[in-house]
Amino acid sequence: MKNVIKLASVLVALAVAVPALAWVGTADLGTFDPVDELAPYNQTGVRTLSPDTLYTIYGLYYVEAGGVINIPAGTVIQGVPGATLVIKPGAQIFAEGTETSPVIMTSSEAPGNRFPGDWGGVVILGNAPVNQVNPLIEGGIIEGTYGGSDPEDNSGVFKYVRIEYPGYRFQLNNEVNGLTMGGVGRGTEIHHVQISYSFDDSFEWFGGTVDAHHLVAIGGTDDDFDTDFGYQGRIQFGFSLRDPQYWDAAGQSNGFESDNDGSGSAAQPYTFPVFSNMTMIGPEAVALPLPVGHTFENAAVLRRSTRTSVFNSVIAGFPRGVSIRDGSRTAAAADELRFYNTEVTGSYTYSTDNIHDTGRWPLVGTWFMGNANLDTIPRSHTAVGLGDLSDLTNPNPVPQPGSVLIGTADFSNSYIADPWFTQVSYRGAFDPALPMDQQWTRGWTNFDPQGINYAALSSVGDPLPARTAAARNFPNPFNPSTTIKFTVPAKGNVNVKVYDVRGREVAELHDGMLEASTYELQFNGEGLSSGTYFYRVQGEGFEVTEKMQLVK
Repeated sequence: MKNVIKLASVLVALAVAVPALAWVGTADLGTFDPVDELAPYNQTGVRTLSPDTLYTIYGLYYVEAGGVINIPAGTVIQGVPGATLVIKPGAQIFAEGTETSPVIMTSSEAPGNRFPGDWGGVVILGNAPVNQVNPLIEGGIIEGTYGGSDPEDNSGVFKYVRIEYPGYRFQLNNEVNGLTMGGVGRGTEIHHVQISYSFDDSFEWFGGTVDAHHLVAIGGTDDDFDTDFGYQGRIQFGFSLRDPQYWDAAGQSNGFESDNDGSGSAAQPYTFPVFSNMTMIGPEAVALPLPVGHTFENAAVLRRSTRTSVFNSVIAGFPRGVSIRDGSRTAAAADELRFYNTEVTGSYTYSTDNIHDTGRWPLVGTWFMGNANLDTIPRSHTAVGLGDLSDLTNPNPVPQPGSVLIGTADFSNSYIADPWFTQVSYRGAFDPALPMDQQWTRGWTNFDPQGINYAALSSVGDPLPARTAAARNFPNPFNPSTTIKFTVPAKGNVNVKVYDVRGREVAELHDGMLEASTYELQFNGEGLSSGTYFYRVQGEGFEVTEKMQLVK
C-alpha cells in the first residue's frame, strides 16, 4: 500500500505504510484551515518522493533555484484546489515514469466527482530565451519571472507523466494550464506526457527552446497546443481529442493557437515552433450535434506575427479550418509560416464555400491549397479515414485501410529535414500498421481518468480497521442551494461546517450527536458570491473535507 503524505512545509502522515505487515504508526493532520492549506511553500535543496506514498499537494509549491525534486516511476500526487507545482528557473524536476509505471498527478476529488480545474497543474520555468522583458505566468499569480540567454538550459526530465483535471481558476482568465513551460531550454527532456481535462490549455509554451515528443491532450476546455513569446522548439507525434461537453465559455476552443506576443509586434525571437505528425481530433468527430452555446472554433489560430509551422498532420472534427491573422499573414505569404502536407476538415463555411478564415485573409484558401494541403471545402472528419472516435474512453485514431494518411508523409521540406525528426511513411501520430493497443500510447496513458480510485489503491493491505467517512454534494456546481450527503461511521458528536477559500466560516450546518448512518443536509448559498467553498464533516475519529462550486 501507499503512505498518504501532505506535500507542503510540514509532512504529516494521514495513513501509514505496512512494510512486512508491521504497523508503523499514524499522525494527526490537525484542524482544517484553508488559509494554511493554500499558503505557498518554497522547497530548497533536494527532495526525493517515494512511489509507495500517496502525496497530496497544497497551495503553490515552489522548487527554488538550485533545488531538485525527484519523482520516481509509479508515484501518485493528488492536488487540492489551487495547488500548483512550480519549478523555478535554475531548479530541476526529474519526474521519470516508465511505460508500465507512469508518474500520475491528479485531482484529490473522488471518482465521479472530478472536474477540469480541480487543481492547478505543473509549471516549469527556465533560463532559455523569450521575447518579453521579465514576463510573468498568469498575470503574476505565479511568483517570479523566467527566461534568459541559455537555449541549452536544463530543467530536468519530465517523461511518462499523466496530469489529470488541472487548470484551477485563480481569477477570471487566469487559469493555470495542464503543463506550462516558460523559457524552458532544450537541455530539458520532455516526452510521453498526457494532459487530461484541463480547464485551460493542455500544453502551453511561453518562449524557450525545449523539444517535445509523444504528447497527449484529452478533454481540454481551451486550446490543445498553445505557443507564445518566442517559443522555438520541435514537436513530433502529438494526439489531442476533444470532449464535446467541455469548452472555453469565456473565449474560443481551438486546436493550435499561437502568438508572437500580446501586441502582435515583431519582438524577437519570433514564436517559431515546428510541429510534425500531429493527430488532432475536434468535437464533431466524437458526437453531433454539438451542444448549444459551444465555443469550439478553429483547427488552428495563428496570429500576431507567429511563424508556427505544421507538417504531415491531420486536424479533423473542428467546425472551422485555419485562421491566419494580422502579422502572421505576412509571414505565411513570405513562406516563413508553413502549413504543409496536412489534412484539415471543417463543417463551417466562412465564405465562397471555404472552411478557412477568409474574413481575416481573403487569400488563405489559395495559400492553403498551394502547400500540398487538401482542401478548402466543407467535408466530414470521416474523409481522412481514421478509426472510431465516438468513445472517449477507448478512441481509435489509427488510420484505417485506404486512409489518405497512409504512405503520404514527406520530410523533404527544409523545416523538417532535420535528423531530430523521426522520418515515418504516414501522416498523423499513429502507425497504420499497428492496432491502438500497440501504439506508443499503450500502458502509460489513461483515457478514463474519472474512474480510478487512487485512495483505494493506496489502502490495500491495511491490517487495522479504520473509521472512514465519505461526503459529496449535489448538484455541484450549484446555485443557490445544494445537498451535502455524508456518512457517519460511528455514533458520536458530529460537526458540519462550510468555509470560503480564505478559511472563514460561512455556515455551521450541524453540531450534535448522530448515530452511525448516512445523512443529508441542505446548504443555501443565497447572498454569497460565486466561487469555491469547502465543507468539513468531523466526528469521533474521522474527518472529511470536500469542495463545492457556487456559480451564479
